[in-house]
Amino acid sequence: MKTYKLKFITLAFGAVFLSSCTNLLFTSLDVLRPAKVAFEPEASNLLIVNNSVIQPPEIGHTTKLLNEMSRNILVSSDSLSIFCLGALKEDLESKNFFTSVQINPKSINPENNFSIVNQPSTEKINELCKTYQSDVILSLDKIKVNDEISEYYLNESSTYLSTLEVRYETFWSVHYPNRSAWIPLQFKDTVYWESESYSRRKTISELPKRDDALIDAALNVGQKSVNRFVPYWEKVDRYFYNPDNKLMKQGMDSVYVKNWKSAIEIWEKVLVKSKSIWIQAQAANNIAISHEISGDIEKALEYATHSYYSLGKLNFVDMDSFIRTSEYISELTQRKKDITLLKKQLGEN
Repeated sequence: MKTYKLKFITLAFGAVFLSSCTNLLFTSLDVLRPAKVAFEPEASNLLIVNNSVIQPPEIGHTTKLLNEMSRNILVSSDSLSIFCLGALKEDLESKNFFTSVQINPKSINPENNFSIVNQPSTEKINELCKTYQSDVILSLDKIKVNDEISEYYLNESSTYLSTLEVRYETFWSVHYPNRSAWIPLQFKDTVYWESESYSRRKTISELPKRDDALIDAALNVGQKSVNRFVPYWEKVDRYFYNPDNKLMKQGMDSVYVKNWKSAIEIWEKVLVKSKSIWIQAQAANNIAISHEISGDIEKALEYATHSYYSLGKLNFVDMDSFIRTSEYISELTQRKKDITLLKKQLGEN
């Protein structure tokens, strides 16, 4: 397994503030999030296998037109697993998380029962690992789709509305050679289209063809699944207070040049010198964010909590700040849990 070039506690940030509101300034941080599964550190060569049974054409496809009963439609879905796995492989390779990513697109499932989820046998896993020189296998054991075209009349606008909703459910398992145990995973994804017009015929015609929609949605499932299997970056917003206070503004001057140590030292002086609980709460918030950007989640949580309790002492209720700080504490608490998972997933234990 390849380790990310940036350590998991590192935040890629842009200190160019995007917007301001009253005395609030915000910036976006790139935070590394853990995947839903932790591959073992020695798992560097991944093989993706298709172990699914093709969904029968009479299952899962319906059309419900205006003032008509819902009816089933026959739709072939024999290539959906291939599109899903192809998109997954391509995006996994771009992550550089594994040394190699290979795919066996032809189904290895010996059964013909779509309703049952079967994992590959240990013998089959060992055979595939030997053939492809892989040390871990990700198996797609079932891909199920339910799609519906619906039609409505909107009285308030005197228009017609047509929708196409595609819901995928995928079942996966992770296998290692010479082991009988596996890791099961299950995900649900929905892709939605709609069209509105005064013309009933136009609303239906502007929806994608059902076959094309199923393929596009299968590609989407494969792409979205990447972040479930390997750690991923996610943008989050953080808010700094910038009140009309000399020391607080000095701290912000250090933020503009990304000197987080200096900013923290200045705002800590505010906590000691300021007699305003409101200013203290703002300073503690800014210190918390600076510590988070510096990679110290424990300190960030400590000062965010300080800010929260300071807000609770105010004679006036600033609900926006109170809610924002409460949510920030929840985010930091989750990040502490995520770090343990990330260490395991990145082989840093």
